[in-house]
Amino acid sequence: MEPAKLQLLRHAMQAYTWRLKALASNIANLDTPGYRRMSVSFEETLREVRHRIPGLRRPEEVTPRMQIEESPPILENELMELADTQMRTQLTARALRDYFDLMRTAITGRTG
Repeated sequence: MEPAKLQLLRHAMQAYTWRLKALASNIANLDTPGYRRMSVSFEETLREVRHRIPGLRRPEEVTPRMQIEESPPILENELMELADTQMRTQLTARALRDYFDLMRTAITGRTG
């Protein structure tokens, strides 16, 4: 069974990977007639779960969702979200590295 923190970090990394792909598609299709913006929801659902009654749904059970929006992409908005997603990806990667460093220390008894 996967620990809750690792499961949550895995879902976050999946969300950011999907979001980067969606943003790349949105930017590539800026001038495509009829193209509708793709997005990935994750943080909003996670926030809702954390603020609800405990026990209904655990944060680590939240998974990302890809959705097609009604509006076309706007370059400035896509670029801002791209920068935000890159920062979130880096933070999640750092959290994963720290998690596995702790696991290695627990197993071997050595740091580094």
